[in-house]
Amino acid sequence: MSQELTLSVDSTQPRAAAPPVFAALLPIVGVVFIAFLVIGLALPVLPLHVHQGLGLGAFVVGLVAGAQFGASLLSRFWAGHFADSRGAKRATVTGLLVAAVAGLLYLLSLCFISRPVTSVAILLLGRAVLGGAESFIVTGAFTWGLGLIGPQNTGQIMAWVGTAMYAAFAVGAPVAPACTPSMDLRRSRSQLR
Repeated sequence: MSQELTLSVDSTQPRAAAPPVFAALLPIVGVVFIAFLVIGLALPVLPLHVHQGLGLGAFVVGLVAGAQFGASLLSRFWAGHFADSRGAKRATVTGLLVAAVAGLLYLLSLCFISRPVTSVAILLLGRAVLGGAESFIVTGAFTWGLGLIGPQNTGQIMAWVGTAMYAAFAVGAPVAPACTPSMDLRRSRSQLR
């Protein structure tokens, strides 16, 4: 017996009482917000680090910035299959754990500042790993939301998870440069050796 999933666009049909959408999604939205806040913190700092700290050019800055998004694009279907076959919560948690590994790679790259090519290679790997993590976090969160509140709320799930992502970027991006003086990323490459 096959099950068929249908999404009703007829809002005149009475619906069974359900918990408020946002209340049900709050834990998922919170996890997505925190994960993407950390991702957003790195966005404005990475170009400074690669260009000023490591002394590398604009092409490498672009390569480092784009590596995460390319990896996210390439891993999205794998993350979807994982969420479908192993569960949405497991996909989200896997994404968070993989993101932590990416963070460790970022830190490892700092050990090689005196060797810019090695440092940026490790950083590129970290960005690629983070892109994969991002796919698992987002795909898991969407799927988890569907499991919690049902396909009739798909649009609201997408809206809340998307809002969490972009709110985190909006908050994280300006916070990082405010912290830059304490991180002293404006030093010249010769001062870092």
